Amino acid sequence: MAKRTFGIDFGTGTIKVYQKGDGIILLERCAVSITGKGKKTIAIGEKAYEMYEKAPPSIRVSMPLKRGVVSQLQDMLALWNFMGKKISGRKKLSRCQFYIAVPADITEVEKKAYSKIVSDSESKPQNVSLIDKPVADAYGLGLDVERSRGILVVNLGADTTEISVLSLGGLVTTRLIPYGGNDFDRAIQGYIRKKYNFIIGLKTAEQIKIRLVAINAEESQITVVGRDVLKGLPGEITVSTREIFPLVKDIFYTIASEVRSILEHTPPEISTEINRNGIYLTGGTSFVNGLDQFMANQVNVRVNTTSGAQKTVVSGIGYLAEHPKLAARYAVPLE
Repeated sequence: MAKRTFGIDFGTGTIKVYQKGDGIILLERCAVSITGKGKKTIAIGEKAYEMYEKAPPSIRVSMPLKRGVVSQLQDMLALWNFMGKKISGRKKLSRCQFYIAVPADITEVEKKAYSKIVSDSESKPQNVSLIDKPVADAYGLGLDVERSRGILVVNLGADTTEISVLSLGGLVTTRLIPYGGNDFDRAIQGYIRKKYNFIIGLKTAEQIKIRLVAINAEESQITVVGRDVLKGLPGEITVSTREIFPLVKDIFYTIASEVRSILEHTPPEISTEINRNGIYLTGGTSFVNGLDQFMANQVNVRVNTTSGAQKTVVSGIGYLAEHPKLAARYAVPLE
């Protein structure tokens, strides 16, 4: 039987899995619900996330990836074991090849933690290799990574933003900054509590973000439910685009400043190519309406977007899984 090959993007917000020959087969929230002293896994993905802020004390809901690194390895193992069974169905998920996309700007110890998610799991893999996310991102965009002399990718994720420059198939520089979509949620939650004396959950804040965070958009409103701090009772409030966007604009300015800084330190031959090709915006948080034009104005370089921004990394790692000789140029095998 032919060895099955998988490409995995362990995103802070969402885990995506690509199977060679079948495409993307799994896209789940990076969340796990555990109960009892035996730490039994009762739900993963969206079902586990639905329990967040609602579960009784006997159930712990964990998001085991933080700021681009594995913060809770045992929870991550439980999450992957559950997913492995979901992927395998009746067939045992063993003796497989795994390519895992990891942030480039983290330590070797932090990278090894990603490989341990699979190598220490019930999957019993035959091979586990790590590939830098910016490389997978560029391939997922359909770019000619091997020949291009200047690619700049800005991946805005849930907890981090990774800014990377590639040239002739190699990673020139990369920077991981601790800002992402989850920071928007926390800023919105804090603002509503301070201004309205009203408590909302992070999931409600996320819905406000999705509806109202826009750089160039008409005024819009959303009504949400929560708890009135003064009355101690459930209630509802209405918030608008005008009051929400200022909460997150500083993060956009910070990201733009980091992009400018990287460009200023990029060799002129490469930066000239980047100026010609434009900047590529990816990641689940890049959905913000008008962000591409805002970034272009701040950096003075054209910005390219894609409708599949959340899936570019897993699409790229999948492309490499389909082309093992090419993948071998980038893959770092687990020792």
